Amino acid sequence: MKRALIAALATSLPTLAPHAAGIPLYPTGPAEDSAFVRFVNATDAALEIQAAGSQAKLSLPTDKPSSGFMPVAANKPVKGTLTGADRRSDVAVTVKPGEFATVIALAKNASLVIKESPDDFNAMRASLAFYNADPACRQAGLRAAGRNVGIFDGVGHGQAKRRLINPVAVTVELTCGGKPQGSPRELGALEAGQRYTVLAVPGPQGTRTLFANDALIR
Repeated sequence: MKRALIAALATSLPTLAPHAAGIPLYPTGPAEDSAFVRFVNATDAALEIQAAGSQAKLSLPTDKPSSGFMPVAANKPVKGTLTGADRRSDVAVTVKPGEFATVIALAKNASLVIKESPDDFNAMRASLAFYNADPACRQAGLRAAGRNVGIFDGVGHGQAKRRLINPVAVTVELTCGGKPQGSPRELGALEAGQRYTVLAVPGPQGTRTLFANDALIR
């Protein structure tokens, strides 16, 4: 079903044939004409993304809210419909060559697209990004829990930052305006040469975090 969805979203790139789910993104960055998109469910109910003009679907349950990055044709609209128990909303995003776009499904049929063009690969370190998808979390930050060691700070709504960190087990704490928000999140043991993302998203008790492995699927 994932293969059908990706084919329906856009033409897969032949240069990506050796890559599969769970394999890290390109060590040297994407090919010149490569573009990638993924979908994240930041609501409190399961969702599905259905490609426009196709029956192909991909599930986004609350316990696994993020898809992997899917290769798509650059500079062409990627269209689909997010559906759930009480939701039906169309989404469309155009991704430039070298960009990685994340479509974040929010409550009340809203969505947000955050894009980045990572170029920080290091085979000896892990790459961690932080996205702020909640306007209520002003100047969002991320720090190592229990140690007050800053990892990211000053990330505005709709913005992203990325950096290299040591490949160790990490537990992080979200901050909004410099103040702790929500419960710490265990990221587990990050692996060298892989990329990850922590997302700050709206929640019923205030801003919360989601965690995603930036793997490529096809």
